[in-house]
Amino acid sequence: MLFLAACFWGVCIPIMKALGTEQAILAPEAGSLGGSAASLCARFGIAALFVLAWSRRSPMGIKPAEWGHGAILGGFTAVSMFLQVDGLNYTNASTAGFLIALYSVLIPTFTWLAGKRRMTPVLFLCCMLVLAGMATLTGFDPRSFRLGRGEWENLGAACLFAGQILWVDRVPYGRVDSGRLTFVLCASVSLACLAALAFLPGGVPALIHAHASTRALGLTLFLALLGTAAPFLLMNGFQSKVGPVAAGFIYCVEPLTAALGAFFLPELLVRSPDLYANEAVTVKLALGGLMILAANLLLLRDRSGTTLPA
Repeated sequence: MLFLAACFWGVCIPIMKALGTEQAILAPEAGSLGGSAASLCARFGIAALFVLAWSRRSPMGIKPAEWGHGAILGGFTAVSMFLQVDGLNYTNASTAGFLIALYSVLIPTFTWLAGKRRMTPVLFLCCMLVLAGMATLTGFDPRSFRLGRGEWENLGAACLFAGQILWVDRVPYGRVDSGRLTFVLCASVSLACLAALAFLPGGVPALIHAHASTRALGLTLFLALLGTAAPFLLMNGFQSKVGPVAAGFIYCVEPLTAALGAFFLPELLVRSPDLYANEAVTVKLALGGLMILAANLLLLRDRSGTTLPA
């Protein structure tokens, strides 16, 4: 189920880029930050309504623990996505993709420092394989790497993504309904983005302008259902059965499926192929994907350091 969630997130990345291209035409006055806030507000708001309808529960029945954990997870999601979007304006995509993927290595590092899991040779090798795979997949060049605004923001986003995955593990299993938790998460992100719009270029009207075409509405609806509601329901419902370390490695499938989706989706979704062209199959994609897959398969054999006694 977590693999499926990562596939949903990955395939939606080129769809997000196509939506951003459309919204830059519809609401140029909003800029990247205002457009992103408007997009996230609508996307997570629709997702919250879908989750509420799917779970067939009233918001009045949400427990205090579900409000608390959902709001915290919503805060992680909202801030990390803002940092990621803004950071992309100040660094290249390959560097950003590599830095974001560091959450898969940060999670076992944090759990090791907290005394929750041993750093076994197998786990260390898995971390190195993921780093090598992501560097190959994204075309990361260490010779051109520097720590500027974009790099620091993407590092911050990676830490927040790691914190979000670790916090899901703190949600008491069996005592919190994943549907209600996901509703609170999505509603929190939507409300936070709506509040942010009041201080960003374009203001609250950007929410309407950025969705003033059938294409923008269709892409937003798709992202709300398959890029937000479905994967977050899977994450909140099944991650506790796997653990945060294994989940972090599984989620690394996301950029691989994003690359696969970029082979054919872009030109299908934009007004003109010149705005966002399809990408081509490369050897780097195959090598990077194989290393990430190898790290996941190798982690399945690492049973010695899963937990430490209290």
